[in-house]
Amino acid sequence: MKIRTKLILANLFIVLFLLGSLTYVFMKRSTDIVFEAITENNRLSLSQVSSNLDNKLTSYEEIANTLFLNRSLDEITEKRFDDPLAAYEEYFDYYQPFVSAVQTTKDIHYFYLYSDNPTFLFSNVFLITDEIRQSGWYQEAYGSQIGGYWTEPYLSRVDNQMLFSYKKRLNNFVAESPKVVSIEIKQKVLYDLVSEESKSRRYLFTLADGDVLVDTDKANAAGNLRDLPFGDRVLREESGSFIHHDESSGESFQILFKTLDSHNSVRGMKVVSYTPIDDLMPKVEQLQTLAVVLFVLAFAISGLLIFTITVGMTRRLSELSAKMKRVHKDNFQSFVVVKGKDEVAQLGEMFNVMVRRLGQLISEVYQSEIDRREQAYRTKEVELYALQTQINPHFLFNVLNMIRGKLLVAGERETAKVVGLLAKSFRTMLRSGGQMIRLNEEIEFVDNYLQIQQYRFGHKFTYEIDLPPQSLDVFIPKLLIQPLVENAISHAIELNPDPSRIWIAGELLPEKLVLTVGDDGLGMSADRLSEVERRMSEDTLSADANIGLRNVNARLRNLYGETFGLRIDSAEGQGTTVTIRIPLGQRDANEDNGGDGDV
Repeated sequence: MKIRTKLILANLFIVLFLLGSLTYVFMKRSTDIVFEAITENNRLSLSQVSSNLDNKLTSYEEIANTLFLNRSLDEITEKRFDDPLAAYEEYFDYYQPFVSAVQTTKDIHYFYLYSDNPTFLFSNVFLITDEIRQSGWYQEAYGSQIGGYWTEPYLSRVDNQMLFSYKKRLNNFVAESPKVVSIEIKQKVLYDLVSEESKSRRYLFTLADGDVLVDTDKANAAGNLRDLPFGDRVLREESGSFIHHDESSGESFQILFKTLDSHNSVRGMKVVSYTPIDDLMPKVEQLQTLAVVLFVLAFAISGLLIFTITVGMTRRLSELSAKMKRVHKDNFQSFVVVKGKDEVAQLGEMFNVMVRRLGQLISEVYQSEIDRREQAYRTKEVELYALQTQINPHFLFNVLNMIRGKLLVAGERETAKVVGLLAKSFRTMLRSGGQMIRLNEEIEFVDNYLQIQQYRFGHKFTYEIDLPPQSLDVFIPKLLIQPLVENAISHAIELNPDPSRIWIAGELLPEKLVLTVGDDGLGMSADRLSEVERRMSEDTLSADANIGLRNVNARLRNLYGETFGLRIDSAEGQGTTVTIRIPLGQRDANEDNGGDGDV
């Protein structure tokens, strides 16, 4: 037997022994860990269910406590009414809204009040008769030292549903009052608390005396905890877990239980989890299967490594290994000298071919990657352009409102206000479908714009808008006033170190509307005013500081004629006033241009 074969077999035996031992220890320990983890998970689930049950019961008790502490409702139910109509009004004005709100928000099935007041009786308010006084539930509620108690489930006589209830005496304000409130809840409410958990295990909710409120195993539901073999142990102890072996079925179960003790009325209630051990085993079996697969895989890899190492114990393979290390360092000019015609020689030839081909492939891959990334970059550019072209006014308007909402939530009310003004301005600008717009809409847009500018400049300027109410329905060219206000901001506010004022005024004459936009800023010299008026009369649209004025002037003349352009009055150091005249014969011009329409 060749030494190579001996080395391979010896190493394989050692690896088999070590891997087998490790796999056994791993399986044993992992099984214990998984079972502990499952148990801990069941404990957490039980604690969560217990907390949910406690919170659910507490929420119903708080309703009774609200009625217990409500002096107004107590006075209404205690008052003796001479007039039935007065009792009827008190009931529907005060008591019935309270009951309706409670039944709607808390999923209460019935809400009954038992009273000794014969003048205040309605569909959910009953008179305490001798039969009721002698009933067990009433005596227990009347004599309860903890204020109230929970009943075991019972079948409703009204709609044949399983209910349970909370009874509480209402004697906070009248110590001898025999009034008792009964809050009746569907048993389904408790089943819903464990609707998901009960798919894999059985749950029981019990009262302090062992009576079962809920048993998710409806086919074998227990009436009392003592009906179960381990019931006495659960009733004796506060909480715990143990394994129960059922001799009749031969099955084993993991029992976990917890006692509620947050307040008096629920103290002693139990939540019991009942899980078959067989249901836990699939996870353990999965772990064992995984351990076997890992063992086989590790053994196979170990055998391959052993074989590789054994074969590598030759000189030519060592030389080949050294050359491979050079190739690993991206040296693609490292070739081996081929000697002989055996497998090692063939391997050397293949190595040389591989190195040459690898160098070529890497060059091709690099070039291909460069081309691919360039193509991907171009594709992304096209996609980005396509996405950009799809943005529409609705999107921008909705985004602004979304940003405003986020700012309000974050408490940034001032910034949210500015964003809201910007969204409102954008909406106003897009709302009119034609070239003409009502003066009140233009003023609304200008007012939003000025508020935004005040946010920008702080208290550096104030503004006034004084227009006759009759003029607000006059149609004017869209965006007629805003460029003039913007021009005033640029020249009267930004450049003026002192606080300034901007005003917008109007006068409605028999045949025309006269609008004025003025400021008390720096004003213009006579030469500068002449230069501005000269540029306004030009037809070219070169980009200069007066393009807004020139645009407004040109639009007015195109619409109404040469006599209806802008008139500018200015004096250096005294401010500037721009006057616009709109003929009233154009009142309905907007209708000829498509009318109003929301974008």
